[in-house]
Amino acid sequence: MSVMRGRRLIGSLVGAAALLTAAGALAVATAKTGSYSGTTSEKQAVTFKITGGGKTISNFSTFLGYNGTCGQGGGPAYQAKASRIAIGRGGRFSKKVTLAFAPAHIKAPGRISGTAKGSSVHGKVVEYLHGKPNKCYTETFTAKRVG
Repeated sequence: MSVMRGRRLIGSLVGAAALLTAAGALAVATAKTGSYSGTTSEKQAVTFKITGGGKTISNFSTFLGYNGTCGQGGGPAYQAKASRIAIGRGGRFSKKVTLAFAPAHIKAPGRISGTAKGSSVHGKVVEYLHGKPNKCYTETFTAKRVG
């Protein structure tokens, strides 16, 4: 075998190993399909399903309430819902949503974001006020696969 041909073979083997390693890393980052349940940092229930081979969050639902970081008082608990959120590379997801407070017909812009890996999902629900995250209405959440 010539030296040049040997180098090409080694280069091909190294390239193939790198692809297999990258594919393995992506496989590990994939969320498992099924139903998920958890709670927010303000003890509200979070429910959703992961579908599409681990690439989609479906029927996300929780409530986003005043978290107390802006002093005493309170405010409406917004319902945060999303029918579909795409899960991207590394299990990351983010979706703009409209938060709704049904009895008073109040609506506010918000965002649901986080990371889904294996059988667990960690994220955040945030209300936006004047285009910036509202620290008074920001909650984290954790959910685990239940079925």
